[in-house]
Parts: sequence; C-alpha cells; structure tokens
Amino acid sequence: MAVWLVSLLLLLQIPRLNLGWALEQPAQAHEVEIAGDVGATLHIEPNDTPRAGEEVLAWFALTRKGGESISLSACDCELSIYTSPNGTAPGSDAPVLSPTLAPVDAEGYENIPSAKFTFPNVGAYQLTISGSPKQAEDFAPFDLTFDVTVAAGVAVEDSAQSEPQNVSTEQSEPILAVSEPEQSGIAEKAVGIPVVWVVAGVGGVLLLVGGGVLLMNGQKS
Repeated sequence: MAVWLVSLLLLLQIPRLNLGWALEQPAQAHEVEIAGDVGATLHIEPNDTPRAGEEVLAWFALTRKGGESISLSACDCELSIYTSPNGTAPGSDAPVLSPTLAPVDAEGYENIPSAKFTFPNVGAYQLTISGSPKQAEDFAPFDLTFDVTVAAGVAVEDSAQSEPQNVSTEQSEPILAVSEPEQSGIAEKAVGIPVVWVVAGVGGVLLLVGGGVLLMNGQKS
C-alpha cells in the first residue's frame, strides 16, 4: 500500500516538473546565419518577438571566421526588409523597409549594426543585411537573410476594434404647453359665438310669431 502511494505521488509531480522546465525556456533563440567567412547573429528587441505596429530594435552581431567582431565602422552595410508571403526569395520585389543602420553596443559586442523600425503588418518577413569591407580584403562581401514572423500588436488590435459607433441625432418634436387660462379663453370664444346667433334667432322667431298673432286679432275685431 505504501509503495503504491509513493508511486502515485511521483506520477503527479512529473507534469509539474516538465511545466516548470518549459516555462524557463526562452521564447525564441537568436538566429544565426553564415555566408563564406562572415557570420551574423540577429536579435530583435524586445524578446525576439516583433509585433506589427510596434517599434523594434534589431541588431546584428557580425563576426569573421575565428570569432572576431566586425564593427559598423569597418563595414559598408545595408539592411533591406521584404515581405515573404509564400517563401518568396528576397530581391524579387522592392523592400518594404530600408532602415538606416546605426552602431550599438549589446551583449558584449561593440559598434555593431542596428536599426529601429516598425513592421507594418502581421506575417512573414525577411531581413537581409549585406555588406562589404571598407578596408580591402578585411573580409569577403556578404548577404545574410533572416526569416522573421511578426505577430499582432496592440496598435493593430486597437485600430481593428476602434470602429465608429452610430449616434442617433433624432430629436423629439417640441410640445407646446397651453396654460389653463388660455384654454378657457379659447373655449369661451368657441362657445360664445354660436350662443349669440342662437339667441338672435330665437328672438326673431318670437317677434314674427307675436306680430302674426296681433295681426290675426286685428282682423277678427
């Protein structure tokens, strides 16, 4: 019984140990490319996880064979950024971005090429850094291409959600209030005119009837 309980506890701990190991792993390791006797490591801040609509800092740790660093001051370097919808090779279309390179110190490297820019959309991109030595035969000219996947950013999500809402501009028609004295006056006018005519009509009838009676009595006498 005791052995069975110990085995059960060990089985319950295995998933926790695996989960803890996974959480300690970095989201994405630096990408390394090599062309001839020149190699480069690409790092995109923050955390090698670029997002559309958010500015990033990309730097390239250039090294020649043997591990010696190549500084930006020793290299005529250019950076071109292409979209890669279906694995399209760089150079088939014009670059969507051509950021200006600037020197930066990072992770023990000094004066290495870097650039700040913003990926416009979500999707696959290719970053191509090309260069040639300012001093002849310092190193061989190179073209290094890195594949980068850009995720959705906060700016893109907010713009997708910020849709204009319809605001009703209809206004209720004004209601004209009439005070009680005005209402009573209107009623008196509406009733008073017919009463006068009725009284006049009745009086005229009575006069005609009375005149007729007097005329008849005069004839009899």
